[in-house]
Order: sequence, then C-alpha cells, then structure tokens
Amino acid sequence: MSSEDIKIDPRIKRTKKMFKQALISLIREDSDQTKLTVQRIADRAELNRATFYLHYDGIDDLMEQMIEGILDEMYQTITIDAIKNSSSHSPSYPALTSFLEHFYQNAGLYHVMLENKAFHDRVFGMLLDIITLWGEERIIKGRPFHVLNEVIASSTLGIVTWWLKERTPYSPNYMAHQITLLVNGEK
Repeated sequence: MSSEDIKIDPRIKRTKKMFKQALISLIREDSDQTKLTVQRIADRAELNRATFYLHYDGIDDLMEQMIEGILDEMYQTITIDAIKNSSSHSPSYPALTSFLEHFYQNAGLYHVMLENKAFHDRVFGMLLDIITLWGEERIIKGRPFHVLNEVIASSTLGIVTWWLKERTPYSPNYMAHQITLLVNGEK
C-alpha cells in the first residue's frame, strides 16, 4: 500500500488547516516569530495544546510542514506541461507566469511567508531553476546572459516581494512580461 492509497481523515486535515491558519494570522499581526507559542497558536485555532502535539513536534515542525505544503502546491503549478504548452513565448515564460499566478492567488500568505528565511531561500531556488532554464534558451539562441543567474533570480524575487507589498497592483502576466523585458535587456 502506497502513501497515496492511505486516506487522511478529513477531521485531521481540518485540524491541521486550523493550526496553519492560526499561525499565519499570528505572524501577520506580529512578524516577530519569537513571540509565537504553541498556546497562542492553539488558542487562535480554538483547539487545545494536546491536539497540537498530536500533529506537530513544535512550532518549527508546523512551519516546516506548512512550507512543504505551500511549495509542493507551487511546484505543481509550474509543471513541465505548462512549459511544453507554450505557444507564443519561450518555455520559461509560462513557468514564470505560473509562478507569479500562484503568488497572486496567495498574495497574503506569501507576503507573510517570505519573511521566513527557509521559505525565502526555497522560493529563491525555484526562481533560480526558472532563470537557469531561461539562460539555456538564451545560449541556444546565441544570446548568453551577461549577468549571473543568481543575480537575476535575486532581482526577480525582489520585484515579486515589492509586488506583494504593494498588494499586487499588476496582473501576473503583466509582471512576467516586465520581468522578461528586464532580463532580456529590452525596452
């Protein structure tokens, strides 16, 4: 029996969701994570500490599981299929657009989660993968990058962070287009 065959009790899913929402809510109120306690999270979720410890070893475990879930969901939106189904742009363009669309749909969550260094670093890694694909496309076309992929990924993450702080005033497609222009050095 594989892990996919095992059905998770809907009550467990609901309980974990309540703890995650409570954690996000508390972080939104005060980003100082040193003030977080299991009791505060349990109180916000309207559950008890014992229930918390049935599902998590501690706050770090809750945070890690939440980060894993968020990133798994994001990876699913940036699939090889999205890249292969590109019609008018390079394969990296739909990957970047999917990445931004996922951020757009979950802007409040990502605005909070980017404060977490582990999450920030993993999102940077995803962007670096997209940018690396972009670099390979440019080399094939005879236009290699003159700037390291890490610098481009870092700049792109800075742009995304600004976009979230400004409450996503532009569409994901528009942002992807602007980032593409910037990366390609076009006007």
